[in-house]
Amino acid sequence: MAGLRSRVVLLSTLALILAAALPPTAGAATIRRTWTASISGVGVPGSPSSGAVQLVRYWAGNGAFSARLTGLLPAARYAVSVYTGTCSRPTLVARLPDLATDANGTAGSTSAVTGAAIAPIWRTAADRSIALRIQAGADVRCAQLTSPVATRVAVPRLGIDLPVVLQRGNAFPWCNVAMYLAPLSQPGEAGVTFLYAHARTGMFLPLLDASRVGGGGRLVGMLVNVWTSDDHLYTYRVTRVLPHRYALPDLGSLTGQQVWLQTSEGPYGTTNKLMVVAQLVSVTAASHAAAHPRARPVACGLYG
Repeated sequence: MAGLRSRVVLLSTLALILAAALPPTAGAATIRRTWTASISGVGVPGSPSSGAVQLVRYWAGNGAFSARLTGLLPAARYAVSVYTGTCSRPTLVARLPDLATDANGTAGSTSAVTGAAIAPIWRTAADRSIALRIQAGADVRCAQLTSPVATRVAVPRLGIDLPVVLQRGNAFPWCNVAMYLAPLSQPGEAGVTFLYAHARTGMFLPLLDASRVGGGGRLVGMLVNVWTSDDHLYTYRVTRVLPHRYALPDLGSLTGQQVWLQTSEGPYGTTNKLMVVAQLVSVTAASHAAAHPRARPVACGLYG
């Protein structure tokens, strides 16, 4: 069990350190995460509605909420909340600024959201689905709030190509997939996207093997492809290879979008890790099929 504890402790430490690290160029208005939702359908009063809402969290911890909706009750004030559970039986996460409609039932506004309101949303969204609920009297509309996440990672020159899934809690990392740490950035957001997988055949073993030849120099310049759930392909170029790491280097120098790939170096029971750092070079559209590989994670025990 010592090996399991060491892996869990390191992963938890990485999440805490990276979540607290801000690039020096990140100002108060730098976006940390954007959630969106589409409102459509017919509410209780029978009026068709349509439009979209956006909830933003900035690096500083505060945020903003904007909405462009039609087909709501005229001259009404809608209470807005973020919740988990079901629309009819919601569990409140946080309240957002009210929405006011005009005489035509149209709402269009942008409001500041305090850090106190954003904080529980950020924590909750790390490991479960969140949704938006607006209500004025008997008229209730709900929609899921989503943000893009990494779904696939590939290093073509090494033959690496894996689905990416969320690491939940302190579970031992699965096999046959790579995983991301939810407290960190996703592709398209400022900061670090952190992906990791076991050093096993079919996973990140080729990274480890390449790092052991000439100090890992041949890895520098290789392309890393990361697909996201909103059908985009982010291409990065490897700039640094960091072997034998027991703790993260100084992250104060981070100024742009990066992906970090991590795998264990062994032997079993040790906490030393290989980290490969790559900088964003391009973003392109991707097919839905390419961005949504079928993930088949398996529990693979404590060894390897």
